[in-house]
Amino acid sequence: MQRRDIFLRSDFRYGPDDPTLWPQPFVEEYPHLGAIPRQPEDPKDPLSIMWWNPTRAAFFPLENGVLDGLGQLSTSVYWTFQEMSKGLKERVEIYKKKSTSTSQISLLVRAMDDALVRMGSLKSPFGLMWFKITEFQRLYLEIYALLDYMEIYKPRMDGLQPPATTVANCIGAFTNIPQIAQFFHRAGLPIWFLQPWTGGPFPHNVLAVVTPLDPADSLCTSQHEPPFPVIFRGYMNVREKHDAIQSYSRKWLVFKDPFHDEPPSEPKRHVAPVASCESILCLS
Repeated sequence: MQRRDIFLRSDFRYGPDDPTLWPQPFVEEYPHLGAIPRQPEDPKDPLSIMWWNPTRAAFFPLENGVLDGLGQLSTSVYWTFQEMSKGLKERVEIYKKKSTSTSQISLLVRAMDDALVRMGSLKSPFGLMWFKITEFQRLYLEIYALLDYMEIYKPRMDGLQPPATTVANCIGAFTNIPQIAQFFHRAGLPIWFLQPWTGGPFPHNVLAVVTPLDPADSLCTSQHEPPFPVIFRGYMNVREKHDAIQSYSRKWLVFKDPFHDEPPSEPKRHVAPVASCESILCLS
């Protein structure tokens, strides 16, 4: 497996490295990522909004504002996100009453709440609004998957519930570990079991040889202009990769520290470090 550079693409998602869009190698610390649901084919499915990309029609510029280019998300769309969040949090509270291990999901819920507040109250340029939306969507889907994993799939893996008879419409995962493949198969989650092949006869049972799908055929892989920084460089099957995604989404919006001294010089304009040309705020 080759090292990869992980960075946001032009749609403010992570392309083939985004666990909400594409199967990732199984990581022991994040087993629930394989339980993230696939994007529904029916656009009327309530969950479809978690893959929605905003348009200018959903962005309302502020009138008579001090700075040009600032605006906010459509109220109707924001209320939809708010109602989705409310329903998921009610499910979380039910889960927490019957579980002793809730720290991970509590941290995710807090991060989702914070992302929702920023989306609704922090006026921003269109590009920054888009980032806030995808941040909320990723957190929502990870919480959704964690609940499904703990309540539905893990009991099957542990033998507490009967094995699945169908495959769930979830993202799934890759693995080279036979036991993980067995666990996912028992749970009914998609799993791709990777084995070495030198090109000769197979030493094991293989039903067919197929060409892997190219993520570029179905995902946005183009770079943003200007490009986002690389937030992780390494292997895909380590927890640090997903840690980097979670950490970056929470630290990206950082304004200049007014208490940081600068050496005497000509007056400078303070620039908020956001990534899009149209997202740059110059504060005099």
